[in-house]
Amino acid sequence: LTQVRQAGLVELLALIRGVTLLADAGYQGLSAQTAGAVLTPRPARRRNQIPIFPAVAAAHEAERRAHASKRIRVEHGISHLKNWRALSRHLGRRE
Repeated sequence: LTQVRQAGLVELLALIRGVTLLADAGYQGLSAQTAGAVLTPRPARRRNQIPIFPAVAAAHEAERRAHASKRIRVEHGISHLKNWRALSRHLGRRE
């Protein structure tokens, strides 16, 4: 998050309209700074919180799962690139 701010991406995302980024929970709070351009999952419900209605809890979890299902494609792509890089280092030249 600090590096995103230092690189000037926060100001850039606030200026450009129509761009939406899906981010993980590490970027909480960035949505308010970028005028809603960064979408982060809602924080998970803690065990010591006051119990909420079951319908609200189910909607909350459904929203978190929908966000995760959109982001999983990106996460798999990143892990594939990292895995390929690791293999190429140990197995020699890949063609």
